[in-house]
Amino acid sequence: MARLEHSAALNSTVRRDDFADLGVSTWALVRQAVERGEREAALAWLEHGCAEARAMHDSIVGFVDDALTYIARFGEEEIGRFLRGKYTPRVHAWLGSTPGVEETMHRFAEFQRAHFAEISVVEEPDRYVMSGPCGSGGRLRRSRAVGATGRAHPWCWGRENVPYYCAHCCVAWEILPTEMRGYPLRIHELPERPGDPCVHLFYKDPAAIPEPYFTRIGLPRRGGDRPAGGADGGAAGAGRQGPADG
Repeated sequence: MARLEHSAALNSTVRRDDFADLGVSTWALVRQAVERGEREAALAWLEHGCAEARAMHDSIVGFVDDALTYIARFGEEEIGRFLRGKYTPRVHAWLGSTPGVEETMHRFAEFQRAHFAEISVVEEPDRYVMSGPCGSGGRLRRSRAVGATGRAHPWCWGRENVPYYCAHCCVAWEILPTEMRGYPLRIHELPERPGDPCVHLFYKDPAAIPEPYFTRIGLPRRGGDRPAGGADGGAAGAGRQGPADG
């Protein structure tokens, strides 16, 4: 039998199951409770399942920060090289599916939900604005000291003191798409203070992207045509990958 109990040693709720049930997924227990019409049990298992997933999520994000901080010991420029190698195939696949700006925005919202973030999205005449406390790098910054750049590089928006973890947003979603097609997939406004929200900008027309967003990553504006299919072009979900990075 599966059951939840408070652990005084861990100061948290844990599963105290019979051995036969220890390997059963908590999400399977949610489904079983729903199918039996046990509302309170389903909610309890759902809350516990989210806590389990969040703990693993935070551990993995912290591991990435530790790994990048270690890489930086060999020179910060190695982080930029590493991120290029990791994300170049992924960005190629994304652009190969030619998603339009609205589809791109929806996919990034999915990334943030997968990071347990609570975001808001506002449509403005020329762009979509997504904002809220980031569930990955932002949550990491709010929970502990992190490795950060000691000097400015194009791969960290030309800024100092950018968390190494957050630099992947610059490389993957701004630099590489601009090199490949002439403009970013999204534009990231990294907050100075960990408690402030991250802001992600999705311009409907690439020609409307302000010039400073190109100069800060050390790249010239070029091209500027809309993706194939217009503002919402491309096959939804084509070239889709899981929300492992946001």
